[in-house]
Amino acid sequence: MEAFVSAVLGDLFSRSVSFVLDNYHRRRQKGAKENLQQLRCVLLRIQATVEEAEGRHITNQAMLQQLQILSEAMYKGCYLLDSFRDPILQQESSNVQVGHHTFPLSKFNPSKRLRFSTRSMNVSFQGDGMNEVQKMLRSLHSIIGDMAEFIIFLKSYPPISREPYSKYLFMENCMFGRQREMEKIISFLLQPESPGGSLQVLPITGPPRVGKSTLVEHVCYDERVRNHFSTIILRIGDPTAPEGSVVKKQTHGSHGRSLIIMELADDLVLDERQHRNFYSLKSQMPPGSKVILTSGSESIMKFGSTGAIKLEFLPQEAYWYFFKVMAFGSTNPNDHPELASIAMEIAAGLEGCFVAAHAICGFLRANMNRSFWNMILECDRNNIERNILIFGEHRHSLLQKKQTAYVWSLSDLSMRAKVLSYQSHSSLNDVPKIMIHEVQTSTKAHGKLDVLLWKSRVPPYHSYTMKCEIEAPEDMMVKKKRPRSYQKI
Repeated sequence: MEAFVSAVLGDLFSRSVSFVLDNYHRRRQKGAKENLQQLRCVLLRIQATVEEAEGRHITNQAMLQQLQILSEAMYKGCYLLDSFRDPILQQESSNVQVGHHTFPLSKFNPSKRLRFSTRSMNVSFQGDGMNEVQKMLRSLHSIIGDMAEFIIFLKSYPPISREPYSKYLFMENCMFGRQREMEKIISFLLQPESPGGSLQVLPITGPPRVGKSTLVEHVCYDERVRNHFSTIILRIGDPTAPEGSVVKKQTHGSHGRSLIIMELADDLVLDERQHRNFYSLKSQMPPGSKVILTSGSESIMKFGSTGAIKLEFLPQEAYWYFFKVMAFGSTNPNDHPELASIAMEIAAGLEGCFVAAHAICGFLRANMNRSFWNMILECDRNNIERNILIFGEHRHSLLQKKQTAYVWSLSDLSMRAKVLSYQSHSSLNDVPKIMIHEVQTSTKAHGKLDVLLWKSRVPPYHSYTMKCEIEAPEDMMVKKKRPRSYQKI
């Protein structure tokens, strides 16, 4: 009898504990859903304000700084929201497929890895993840509380006239994330020169393909700059060599002033003679003229008469916001949460590269299918691992250093496209007619090819190309004596 009572009591105790735990889990899940919904609503309010501000001609530096704070908060909130999705949705998707993928997380520490897993993200959301969402909500509510005056002042700035684009088309035709830097450069250029002052020079530094030339080109297109200077002159190479000068634009200005833009090599090292010759340029320039220097070398900062501008690659959260808009195009990402999860993993492996984002997003927009996106993810992940295994570095790091790297192929995973060189061209140069997606999807691409990766729609309309060599296993080449020329399919 005692054994029977003990068994009954044990069973009742077990059921009670299970009931309490289940009830607790449901309450936690309900609280998580409410927090996520609240985060979505708050982000919509901030996003509406940011988009309204980006559509206005803001010149005040304090207002631009506030806009940057709003934008960064929006990027971080969207990134967190996409990282920790609805737990119920994640449970449903995990019943279908649970993926584990590893990517390099940071340009600054390649040894770090970013691991995404539907199951681990769900578990994390129940603990630290929920705390992160609540912390983000408190931060965003505080920002919204300080946004009222910003919105009032915003109405005093004129709207920017532009064609009605969908979000992704607008971002393809617009410089992303550099509004504050652009206004800072324009403010420098429009400042009156003090009598007998020294040569006015603004250095702009940053790693290759971070957007230095694009930023300066947008400055040159600004009506205020074009009205202030009579001539805009471009010099490439040695800053003291007059034969490198090209008149870039004859502007509306009639004041005789010149704006000289010097695009210098990233590995620039100036000797004392060049240093002296550079400062002697002032005697050759009309009064009120200004100079902008761009280079990847920080040595140009010593030429500056004002604080230098140093460009960095976008933070991970901002890059994800850009990538998601480009990947989904006119499609609403909220209608395809499983694709958004895959896209986040792909973006994590691109290390903030804009050219790679444009190239791969073209693939993704063309086929909104989960299996296809997973295949792109697997190809990209395997390619990253292959480059790290063979060369010891991520492919984008290799390409930045102008070293050999491999890109992936959808047509035959055993074949490899070896990048021999990678460069950008001005809009005046002839560019290859073979697109990267043709090489990556064709079984008839062989030998050495000049390939167009992407042609920018943003001034200065650079085209990014690479010279590559298609490699295949020797036994395949013996069995199938394919021609060494490329035939488009």
